[in-house]
Amino acid sequence: MTQRLKCSRLFTLGIVLLVMQGCAHDSVFTQSDLHVYSGSGQGMKPALSDSLVCVSYNIAFSEKLDQALVDLANDAVPQQPDILLLQEMDAEGAAYMALHLGMNYYYFPSFIHPHHGRLFGNAVLSPWPLSNARTAALPHANPLTENYRTALAVDVELAGGMVQVVSAHNATLIVDLEKRVQQVVAIRDSLVVPAGPVIVGGDFNTGTNWEGTLFRRVMRQAGFRETRPPAGRTARGGPLDFFGYHLKLDHIYYRDLQFVSAGVCRETSASDHFPIWGVFKWQEH
Repeated sequence: MTQRLKCSRLFTLGIVLLVMQGCAHDSVFTQSDLHVYSGSGQGMKPALSDSLVCVSYNIAFSEKLDQALVDLANDAVPQQPDILLLQEMDAEGAAYMALHLGMNYYYFPSFIHPHHGRLFGNAVLSPWPLSNARTAALPHANPLTENYRTALAVDVELAGGMVQVVSAHNATLIVDLEKRVQQVVAIRDSLVVPAGPVIVGGDFNTGTNWEGTLFRRVMRQAGFRETRPPAGRTARGGPLDFFGYHLKLDHIYYRDLQFVSAGVCRETSASDHFPIWGVFKWQEH
């Protein structure tokens, strides 16, 4: 067996192990859980600026929240972001983060995860006023559990104008690529307004660079571009790291905004994912 074939098989095994760890045996939630949660934060005064900062962070199972607050306070992460997109959150975790950051929030669950028996979904936080929350169940259930992922869209009223933001968490590689592309299309077509500034961010579970390129092309069809942080991983890959394969699972797409910069902070420990961010300016008309 050649060394290349050995590495290929080990890579495949590593992907399967990560998929099974992240999504297997999810349990179905009840209709009483399926609603939008929201709250108003106090304590943070929005920073007046001619730029717009969006940070996205998948906090694994909404567990190490105090450490996540420390991670977000890292000097490498933009402080006082205008928008914070969170994934793998439960309702209490979203409220906890909003309280300690002094932000308003909306939260929408996908299902109850057996890892902790709590809700598992997406949140949008901001020190600016939030309104008009909209949700979507993404097509194609996990074939092992029959659960559907969701996305949450919210309007954010900043000093420079209104921007629509979407926090998304697509299915893992246990759902085939064609179906995961259709999830991206569903986010793009069912939640995104036809005109105006939009930011779509979160954990898209792109297992390969090719998948990242394909998702970028799908979003580009609706006028979106992707922020391009420094090369490298956005999540820890466990055994894949040993073989030099870097998982880039998390992405931020934008439209009708001027891109300034992007980054990822790998000096964090609350999650297997790292915080990523994009900085934008308002387009001149």
